[in-house]
Amino acid sequence: MIESATTSTNGSIRPKTFRVEYGAALWAFVFALLHVAWALGWYVGLDVEMAREAFRQSWFLIYDLIAAGLCFLAVAAARAPAQFWGRRLPRLLVGTVVSGCAAILILRGGAAVVRAIYLTMTGGVSLVLPFWDWWFCLGAGLFAASAWRFWRKST
Repeated sequence: MIESATTSTNGSIRPKTFRVEYGAALWAFVFALLHVAWALGWYVGLDVEMAREAFRQSWFLIYDLIAAGLCFLAVAAARAPAQFWGRRLPRLLVGTVVSGCAAILILRGGAAVVRAIYLTMTGGVSLVLPFWDWWFCLGAGLFAASAWRFWRKST
């Protein structure tokens, strides 16, 4: 893990770690690899028959490749606040991209939670989120924490 030094309020120097940022980058990298695997016909984590049917449509394959590309860009976005090259980019650009990633994932994860609550209240199903909904909530939490840490830092 890359560490840099920061000065605390009492003047002592302490190491600063970027666990949240690297966690968000790892999340995006794993999801990018999964999208590539799905596009190549390996449907790990998916219902195989439903995935085969979906991927017979060329637009769905294109969607999956675009999603993989966006996930690889999200890896760079998540690492930017923790890397020297990211600190050389305009602060507004880095913060907006990281916050945008967080917002998209919060909408996706939040929609799953709202749906689960609605179905529970109406007797549709119990309040148990499927794995992929938890996965999006994890990504939302990592990117939101990274964005929060980024905007809290002084310039």
